[in-house]
Order: sequence, then structure tokens, then C-alpha cells
Amino acid sequence: AEAWWYKPEYIINELNINSVITTPCHEEILPINAWTTQRPYTLRGYAYSGGGKKVSRVEVTLDGGETW
Repeated sequence: AEAWWYKPEYIINELNINSVITTPCHEEILPINAWTTQRPYTLRGYAYSGGGKKVSRVEVTLDGGETW
């Protein structure tokens, strides 16, 4: 039988982009008050895709898409 799954026209190297937020930690509660809203908070994480392509940016919203 012919190994058709090795042919370039049938190979799927592209994957959906996946991302992970590492900071804040899972279930970490960030207090929101006058002091914390005046200071930036850095989110940390990573993103990856298939096919060796770079992820150029990750957009995050905390208000249902009003701002990114």
C-alpha cells in the first residue's frame, strides 16, 4: 500500500495557536482598589503554534472585549 500520509499535500503541520498564562497563578486573586489600579501588573506566559511559525503577539482582554 502507498504511504499517502507522508505526501506533502496530505500532511497537516499547522496547529491552532495555544497560549498559557503563568502569572498570575491559577486561582490567584488580584485586589482591585485605588492603589492597584494606578500601578501596572505584568501578565506572563507563552504561546506556540505548529509548523515552526513564530507567534508575534497575544492579545488579552479583561473586560469582555471592550479593551485589549
